[in-house]
Amino acid sequence: WWEHNSKLGQYSSAKVHRLLDINRNIDEPKTIDDYTILVHELDGLKVAIIDGI
Repeated sequence: WWEHNSKLGQYSSAKVHRLLDINRNIDEPKTIDDYTILVHELDGLKVAIIDGI
């Protein structure tokens, strides 16, 4: 979850979505553990990682 510092947001939705990097660790992933998930940051944009959602 990303929280902007204004209602209009200081970054475009495309720029925010590109902060999430999901890569397969194996050819045929079967569970979430078969992926590497990285969340990059932008200045002034708060990131909250919520487990289970």
